[in-house]
Amino acid sequence: MEDGRHSYMAESSAYLRAVHMVLDGEPKILNDPLAAKLLGPGLDAKIAADQERLTSKPLIKARALIIMRSRYVEDELLAAIDRGVTQYVILGAGLDTSPYMSGHPAEKLRTYEVDHPDTQKLKLERLAEAGVQMPENLRHVPVDFERESLAEVLAGAGFDPNQPAFFSWLGVSYYLRLESVLDVFKYVASVAPSSQLVFDFVMADSALGEAERKAIARITAFVEKYSEPWFSRFEPQELQDTLHSVGFSDTFYLSWERATERYFKDRSDELHLDFTTQIMSAIV
Repeated sequence: MEDGRHSYMAESSAYLRAVHMVLDGEPKILNDPLAAKLLGPGLDAKIAADQERLTSKPLIKARALIIMRSRYVEDELLAAIDRGVTQYVILGAGLDTSPYMSGHPAEKLRTYEVDHPDTQKLKLERLAEAGVQMPENLRHVPVDFERESLAEVLAGAGFDPNQPAFFSWLGVSYYLRLESVLDVFKYVASVAPSSQLVFDFVMADSALGEAERKAIARITAFVEKYSEPWFSRFEPQELQDTLHSVGFSDTFYLSWERATERYFKDRSDELHLDFTTQIMSAIV
């Protein structure tokens, strides 16, 4: 991502979460009423004008991923609280609304939103414009993952690595070079036992069929237009091996099949996942 520009994909993710609340059937996979507030006035008219594109297969699959991964984080966060987690770190927070929603599990935790300074600036402006109240348990932490130490910036914000924490890292890993991804893995693995990292990742070509590789090539070309190219992709078993090697004691691969069974089975709408981006969880 270029300096001086906020993330286009962060704004697009919020848009798709808002679209889910309007276009998709019941029950909602993710309940996110605040996404629309951050996108400003005129949203309903925009969605109506954009409906043909939004009901196309590529946008249905993109929306399904966006809402599923956030819902999975919510589910895992609840389980982590039962294990004694007291801190919540949102890496690459974008326009995530979870810390601001009444009744969300994040209300119970010290919460840190970590993001690129330009995207975080946009979010703070949108929150102010929407009149969203800032929770007392929340800290905003600007960081450039490619240039700064996550450990140092979190410590400066009051994060305690000796207390268990839950890390959400959605829509970020594939935009970073492998060395930066591994640095995040190593840091989270060094935090107190029972800490957890949940993140999404793009499948390596070796794990994909020909049609899926062509789909990845189209998506790659699209994101590069917005100066947000993909650098890191993984094969699931190799990724689990890497996580264990840096110090995680347990990993869980939420595969396409598992996610489909858990969140999309017997739905009346057409929501379904794409195979190319999947979810991994790792516990210290």
